Amino acid sequence: MPDVPSLIFDDGFVYLGGDLLPGILRNLSIRGSVRYDQSHHDNMSGKSKTALGWEDAGITLTLDLLCDKDGDCYAKLLSINKIFKGATRKNTTPKIYTVSGRHLNSRGIARVVFDGLDSTETDDDDVIQAQLTFTEHLPAVIKHEQRSAGTKAGAAPAVTAKQPTASPTITSDSTNPFVAGYRSGRS
Repeated sequence: MPDVPSLIFDDGFVYLGGDLLPGILRNLSIRGSVRYDQSHHDNMSGKSKTALGWEDAGITLTLDLLCDKDGDCYAKLLSINKIFKGATRKNTTPKIYTVSGRHLNSRGIARVVFDGLDSTETDDDDVIQAQLTFTEHLPAVIKHEQRSAGTKAGAAPAVTAKQPTASPTITSDSTNPFVAGYRSGRS
């Protein structure tokens, strides 16, 4: 089985795709919500909502990036940004990560996509706060329908066509079809 990138939480540390992210985990939040079909009706206030299912869960990690012996906070943010966008611009497809953590597992989340990176800083200290957002990844389920018993796999069913026969009431006139139709209708 190929090496699958993973997101792992361990005692305040976050590992993403095998790399230890620089920073201290301060907060992990998970948001789930219901998906609605909404419609507006003429001459009525409000809108009609019908529950359709659940939206993909949103996960937000907040990391404090400190200036310390391992480097300054800007270099640490640069390393996270490289993971977010990929090491090279040729890698344009976001990775799908399997998750390991009791909080995520208890919410039924198994796979995520790294879909957002926000960073903030203040003039109070030398700390950048990075918020990494992930979205639950639920791959599409493709169902294969069973073919009918009378056909082979990949073969189209045989079609039989009959040659149409001319109606006995059709009148033919090689000189003028309009006149032939008029005379046929009068008789």
